[in-house]
Amino acid sequence: MKCEHNDCGNMEKVWLPYVVKGHSYALIAHPFCTKCGMVRNISPDKAIGIGYFINVLSRIDKHLKIPGSSVRMRLAVKDLEKMEDFEDKYSMSRFAQEKVFISVIKKYYHIPDRTIQQFV
Repeated sequence: MKCEHNDCGNMEKVWLPYVVKGHSYALIAHPFCTKCGMVRNISPDKAIGIGYFINVLSRIDKHLKIPGSSVRMRLAVKDLEKMEDFEDKYSMSRFAQEKVFISVIKKYYHIPDRTIQQFV
């Protein structure tokens, strides 16, 4: 069940490292959701929709030309759709989305990270 995030007030913010693409920097006050407790992503590395990753998967599929790849592609899309927080712009960063996407693609296609990252 997806949460309709509600930010906490300015006085309740938590001090956490400012993380951009896996590198942490100085501590910055982060708001969190009062309903589910999820800390909001305040970096410029915002999450994007699942459609972008489906298009990337389609380009990878066309490039590789593997027999039976339509089945693999469908299974990979189903795995991405099952993840509740994959499209959550509040808690997920694009860098985290890319890591999840790469792990799902490697599960079905057995290709190196570098090949996948060329398309992302």
